[in-house]
Amino acid sequence: MTQTHTLIGTVRRVRTGKVTTQQWSGRTINTGAAKTPRDGRIPVSLEGLDGDEQGNLKVHGGPNKAICCYPYEFLDDWRADGIELPEGALFENLTLEGLTDQEVHLGDIYQLDDLRVQVTQPRRPCATVSARWSMKELPRLMQTTNRTGFYFRVLEPGTVAQGDTLRLIQRLDNSVSVAETNRIMNVDRDDIAGIHQLLASPELPERWRGMLERRLEGKYEDDSARLFGTS
Repeated sequence: MTQTHTLIGTVRRVRTGKVTTQQWSGRTINTGAAKTPRDGRIPVSLEGLDGDEQGNLKVHGGPNKAICCYPYEFLDDWRADGIELPEGALFENLTLEGLTDQEVHLGDIYQLDDLRVQVTQPRRPCATVSARWSMKELPRLMQTTNRTGFYFRVLEPGTVAQGDTLRLIQRLDNSVSVAETNRIMNVDRDDIAGIHQLLASPELPERWRGMLERRLEGKYEDDSARLFGTS
């Protein structure tokens, strides 16, 4: 059974990036993270936007991370915290207005013109973000402030362009918001009630489900390599 809610957003900007070698904060990184704005209607397949690439396919890209989204509203929040980030700073394909992590739920299905997409998971930021902006704490801050952004999978390929409207057409019963999912996964990792809530929700990535089940056994993963580029 599903529920339908009124939730509408707008694509403020579309960006893609080819894999290039970057010198960021003294590190040499082969990455597609540096994305440039695109004009016109961009074709979108099950793998993502035409012209978009990922440098590390073990952790980026694939059908369940086909499109990376970031809410434009969060830039004002960062600014209020004294952190100036330009639009597109966090490597997103789509900068969205009107759809924040607090409002969007895992499993939500949206229609954009001829394109249909579904929210799969919050973004789990990595040390490439901190290298780009020379802010070691930025990935952790993205998590603790619930400003991670999220991913879409593509249900029906089509095209996307600046100014497109996203309309929520389906929300699953017992779904959990992107922000709440991030909080339980990455911030309050020993929230037992929250863990059970996530395990009972639809559209949780299977790898994350396994991680939560191990936490119930008292086994916690080490995220230092992802967040800070250390082992």
